Amino acid sequence: MIPYGLSPDQFRTRYRRFLQRAAPATIDKLRTLLQRSLPDESLTGEVQLFLGEDGLDMPEAWLYLSGENNKVDAADSGLFAGKALDLQLALENTPEFDAAYFGEDFDGVALIANTLKAWFAECWWKAGGWSWPVALTLAVHDEFGDGERIALTETA
Repeated sequence: MIPYGLSPDQFRTRYRRFLQRAAPATIDKLRTLLQRSLPDESLTGEVQLFLGEDGLDMPEAWLYLSGENNKVDAADSGLFAGKALDLQLALENTPEFDAAYFGEDFDGVALIANTLKAWFAECWWKAGGWSWPVALTLAVHDEFGDGERIALTETA
């Protein structure tokens, strides 16, 4: 457990250090995703980062694709309009911060959300995602953090 007493900048730095250790595995997973074939139809999508109901759960990232002919098919492992895909980030060992970081006096959830969002965007771009032919944006679910979306692809 990381005891209470860090400044917001120190908190961000500590969390960012944890994320950087997970970056190589995450970038490899994203490269694999970006090499998968896409259908001929035009797709749009978004990546949603989830921090749980109170913002304290292990982070998850889900890719949601949509298009003119959305379908629901859990058995189809391909990428298609209507697909929801768990991106399985390499964040199993998320650090545990003292509960005081998540109270009214210290908005740790917002710091985590914004830091995670910036880190994921960097990983996506390092994996080659900027030129992916799907208009794709990134947001943190439940509007934790600053609520801003990040364009992950040139066409977004």
